[in-house]
Amino acid sequence: MKSERVEIELYPYEFEALEANRMIRDMCGRYLKSAKERGDYVVLDLSIQEANDLAGWVAAEANHSKSNRESELLNSACDAIEANI
Repeated sequence: MKSERVEIELYPYEFEALEANRMIRDMCGRYLKSAKERGDYVVLDLSIQEANDLAGWVAAEANHSKSNRESELLNSACDAIEANI
């Protein structure tokens, strides 16, 4: 059975926040490798399961962030991911 895929549109600053977070990079780096630039966005092509996994890690890291700025960026990215699941 073919898994359904979704495209996640992130602003470049949201994508950069994902790449800058060591835990997200270590646990979800393979998902971030699907990134392609499209206009003003960075687009990830993920399966529903991959998108759910990424959203979970991003939400967890946003909640445990050491700075308000990082938390805001990760929460913004999480919202973009969850809007497409």
